[in-house]
Amino acid sequence: MNGQSTDAEWKEFPALLDKYDEMLSYIMEMAETCGVPMKRQMKLQLGFEEAVVNIISYAYLGQEPGNLWIRAWKQDGAFVIELKDGGSQFNPLLKEDALEEKPKSLEDAKIGGLGIAFMRRIFNEISYNYKKEDGLFFNHLTLYLDISA
Repeated sequence: MNGQSTDAEWKEFPALLDKYDEMLSYIMEMAETCGVPMKRQMKLQLGFEEAVVNIISYAYLGQEPGNLWIRAWKQDGAFVIELKDGGSQFNPLLKEDALEEKPKSLEDAKIGGLGIAFMRRIFNEISYNYKKEDGLFFNHLTLYLDISA
C-alpha cells in the first residue's frame, strides 16, 4: 500500500482544537465518497481523532499555532489519509508500543504512547516521513485503513 503518490488535493486547516469538527466532517465526507463501510467509519473516526488531536496538541508546542493539511483518497482497497504539519519533527513510529505488554490494570499502564498504540490497532498501516518542501520541513503521517473486507 505504501509508496504510491496521489493527485488528491490538500485541504488546509488551522491546527486548533476548535477546528477539529471541520476536519472530521471533511474526512468523514471523503470516507463516504470513497465507499468506506459504516462499520469501518466508526473505527476511522476514533483513529483520526487520536492522530489529529495529537498533532494539534503537540506539533506547534511553544510556537505560534500553525496549520494542518489533510488529504484522503481510495487506493488498492484502502482508505488513505495523509496529515501534514510544519511543527516540530516527530516520528510516532519510533515510539514504543505502550500496549505491547498488557498492563494488569489502567493504573499499571504506561503514561504516554497509548494514543499511538491505539492508532496502530485501528489502521492497517501507518507511515511517516519528514521532508523539505519549498524550503520548509514538514511531518507527513499517512494512515491506511483496509476497506475491502
